[in-house]
Amino acid sequence: MHRFRIDAILDPQSLPRVANFFAQRAFVPSALTMHLLPSHMRIEVVVAGLEAAQAAIIAAKLGEVVAVLRSEVEEIETAAFAADRAKPALTLVG
Repeated sequence: MHRFRIDAILDPQSLPRVANFFAQRAFVPSALTMHLLPSHMRIEVVVAGLEAAQAAIIAAKLGEVVAVLRSEVEEIETAAFAADRAKPALTLVG
């Protein structure tokens, strides 16, 4: 699995542009999160089934997307990802 960390400008279109990047390439992320920071937003996308070279190319191309300030990728263990997912990140009320 690979985790992409993308810093993007504070704009309502930043998150959809990053999500669309993966959709256009037929990748279904295992997880997609966004954290709003004072000066930008941090988007994290976890994708399974990529080779290291393919993930590096995707990270470089993400850096060229309009609204993206910086993009990096790291390989993560599936077990570590599962442990992170056990913590609730979103609570639905209603």
